[in-house]
Amino acid sequence: MRSRTLLEPSRMLLVVIFALLLVVVVYLFVQVKTNRVKDSLDAGKTLALLIVVNNDKVPLFNEILLFNPVTRKTALVDIPPSTGMLIPQLGRVDAVAALYRSDDIKPYVAKLEELSGLTIPFHLQLDSAQLVHQIDLLSGMELFVPKSIELTKTDPMTLLPSGNSLFDGDKARDFLLYTDEGEDMSDRIAQYQKFVQSLLRRWGESKDFLLHDDVFPLFVRTVISNLENTSLKTVVGIAATADWEQVVFQRVLGTERIVDQKHLLFPHYNGTLLKETVHQIEESLGTANSDQLVNSTLTVEVLNGTKLMGLATRTANLLRNQRYEVISAKNAENPNQEKTTIIDRTGNPEQAQKLADLLRCKKIVVQNDAPEGAAKITIVLGKDFDGRYVQ
Repeated sequence: MRSRTLLEPSRMLLVVIFALLLVVVVYLFVQVKTNRVKDSLDAGKTLALLIVVNNDKVPLFNEILLFNPVTRKTALVDIPPSTGMLIPQLGRVDAVAALYRSDDIKPYVAKLEELSGLTIPFHLQLDSAQLVHQIDLLSGMELFVPKSIELTKTDPMTLLPSGNSLFDGDKARDFLLYTDEGEDMSDRIAQYQKFVQSLLRRWGESKDFLLHDDVFPLFVRTVISNLENTSLKTVVGIAATADWEQVVFQRVLGTERIVDQKHLLFPHYNGTLLKETVHQIEESLGTANSDQLVNSTLTVEVLNGTKLMGLATRTANLLRNQRYEVISAKNAENPNQEKTTIIDRTGNPEQAQKLADLLRCKKIVVQNDAPEGAAKITIVLGKDFDGRYVQ
């Protein structure tokens, strides 16, 4: 009887050991065999990868990387952690950052999907402290500093030279955490996007080194991700083949307001504009002709033909968000324009029609004898324009 009693714990221990071994075997099989990123690329789908850089468990910035596997073209969509919206889980209006938890990022990703209109199956989190180790592993990364930074009274001091420099991990982290009170948000976002662009380019340049059997485990320790190791290796491979010279940079345009003593950015038109822009970028990444990727070669003039103040400026911002080069936004001579009119001087009806479709404008006038220096397209806003569409 006593012998049987002694055997029971031994059997239980064997069962536990067997279960643990089974879990390890299944985990290793998934890590070695599963590659969801490759499966997505093989299906011709645009890769959507969220990259979150945080400091002390607070998100510094979010960049959504879009990569088309056919054209190899890329885009970075920045959605600031300070983006304001109604968060039902919290029962209040707050910054999307209020949902961020590094150990459970799903609710956070879901909100960024809601804001962008994208499905984001993959994500990477880079903690600023681990980022230092990663950049040192890469033997540094190149960054552009617009103006020199000299904080000699801080402990430790922060000294960063202006221009392009190869920074080690500590210097790169100093750059990320440095804030200038007079700095415009758009300038800071541009620096964040350039940082991610430079980091991913560095991954690509160091591909063979990073994927070495002795190095890759060290690299994996510097990221938190829902990617299996094989998928992460594929992402490094993407970084080596992507076109980093013609990256499309996109950010959220909106209005800043103070809510409960927090500076929040509320997207224009309740976020509809951002979704439309992201959708347009996603489609454009699939075009082989780089000229079709952006509208920056098409100069546009916006004239306010109504008595509504600021209408031309707001519309110009809308078009810039769609990557049009707006060279002028001012009042028209006639403030009683009934119908919104597009004056086309492009010589290419498709370009004018594309812009007309964006605004839902039906009236297009072709002008063959354009004055020297005139914009390719002039938009005269009428009373039928509600600030977003022609009604």
